[in-house]
Amino acid sequence: MLSREEYVQLSLTYNLFWLRIMKEHAVFIEGTMPPPGKQLGAQADSFRRQFDRLLQSAIGLANGSIPEAALQSGQYYTRYTEEAERIVRKDTGIAVNSDLTRMEYNIQPLNQGIVPTPRKEQEVSALNQTILMQTNALVRFKTDVLNRRNACTLFTFMYNADLEHVLKEAQRYSAILSKLQSRDENVVEDYKKFWIQNMSDHAKVMRGQFDPTETKYFELANQFAQTFDAILQNGTPSDGDILEDTQAISRFKADATQGIIECKVKSIMLPLYTDHLLREANHFIYLMQS
Repeated sequence: MLSREEYVQLSLTYNLFWLRIMKEHAVFIEGTMPPPGKQLGAQADSFRRQFDRLLQSAIGLANGSIPEAALQSGQYYTRYTEEAERIVRKDTGIAVNSDLTRMEYNIQPLNQGIVPTPRKEQEVSALNQTILMQTNALVRFKTDVLNRRNACTLFTFMYNADLEHVLKEAQRYSAILSKLQSRDENVVEDYKKFWIQNMSDHAKVMRGQFDPTETKYFELANQFAQTFDAILQNGTPSDGDILEDTQAISRFKADATQGIIECKVKSIMLPLYTDHLLREANHFIYLMQS
């Protein structure tokens, strides 16, 4: 059973990562929804605003509770995030809140000498419960969008596979929150298989969204897809090999993000999308190194 200290630390460490991921999923769904799906786009925007509020609450509780390594891992923000958010606001009109990103810059790391109070534990527990309910609502929304897409009753500019991917991530977050609320020590069991599959999914989606003239990036994305598929199909290699491959795809995503921001890489991806994928790779790296 998790101690109070472990519960508070793990809850806030994971919430800072996953809340941003969830709210950005809502951004991507809204940003790729054509006019006939405007009602669904409005629902996605409502989810974005709700997860913004939850992220702000998590940031407010985070001071002194997050390990230094987590704060420095690049899983919460990167050097590209704030500019990528600015570009999203300019290109889509979606009101992405960069104040939250700037607030994260100032989070103070875990102080081993300060023990969380019962009140802070209660505040974290209440926040977790609210997040769990909201994440389950987002799961239902994503399921509805995916089902309509699969039935060809809805068109969006997101691949069916990408919609399935973001649904699985929301389901994963819901499972993590449920385990945290029951103080289960095995909060992120089997994380390697989940994130190896995600690295493969990321590479395949990126491969399909580079401009056809970007041969180098297409081929690199394809190589990463093959690498992570091989890991899944042939059995898990050493942790060192998985870490090396994940660090390599992290560098690839960073390069693509910078290139898109600087208008040097042609694609139909928002830079916030590739930065989002970069942060997920960095989260996997953090989990392997923790």
